[in-house]
Amino acid sequence: MKKILIADDSLFMRKVLADILSNKPDEYELLEAHSGKSALELFKKEKPDLILLDIIMPEGEEAGIKVLRQVMKTNPEAKVVMITAVGQELVMKECKKLGAKDYIVKPFDEKQVVKTVERYLR
Repeated sequence: MKKILIADDSLFMRKVLADILSNKPDEYELLEAHSGKSALELFKKEKPDLILLDIIMPEGEEAGIKVLRQVMKTNPEAKVVMITAVGQELVMKECKKLGAKDYIVKPFDEKQVVKTVERYLR
């Protein structure tokens, strides 16, 4: 079973992603983090196979980028998919340079989320 860490300060967004991914309960174990700090703690403790990481979190305008930097420093092989809002192309380019594999744009397209997750968990 693959572990997926959903890191987003919005409970609603975590629930939307969890609902999309819970269609395969025998394939994915879902972990949730409500902040960058809790995302890093869960990453180190649980060693998820994939992280869905929101860029904008309360610890700072781009706390997701700080988390991405820490994750990649800890494990350069980590698979991180950033969650972004429309219009954050420059930020996404920076995230890709830092090691993010891909990104998912809000509002979510359910099929795109599943396709992206499956691409990195094969």
